[in-house]
Amino acid sequence: MIGDYAKTDVVKAFPTTPIREVAKLMAERRVGLVVLVDPKQQDRVVGVVSERDVVKAVAFDADLNSPVDTIATKNVVTLDYGENVAKAAEVFKKYGIRHVVVTKDGKLYGVLSIRDIIREDAILKEVAEFYEWTFEPGMSA
Repeated sequence: MIGDYAKTDVVKAFPTTPIREVAKLMAERRVGLVVLVDPKQQDRVVGVVSERDVVKAVAFDADLNSPVDTIATKNVVTLDYGENVAKAAEVFKKYGIRHVVVTKDGKLYGVLSIRDIIREDAILKEVAEFYEWTFEPGMSA
């Protein structure tokens, strides 16, 4: 299950947070994705900002004091906590993304990254079993 592997210590910000602050938060927390949440309901996802979004903002001379929602992806790809982790691999490939927001009962639960999948033998084994592939321990090393 995706929920078994998702990181639940999600780095969050509000849509009105300046781009500069979100970039700093990403660097300090060493994450590639910040989840934007509704200030009144902080388990409701309203967008995401990736490293790619921040790089594009800098490259195109965006005002880094502007609200982060000006560069955010608002149509967020999410997967449910109970989905098989193989579904995450499909989503990463289909949408060309490196992180997916995980929800439980429609609320923010965590974030799963492509890096999380390739680092863990247990996850690779689950994906292999889903697709009926052969898996050998140490393949993720």
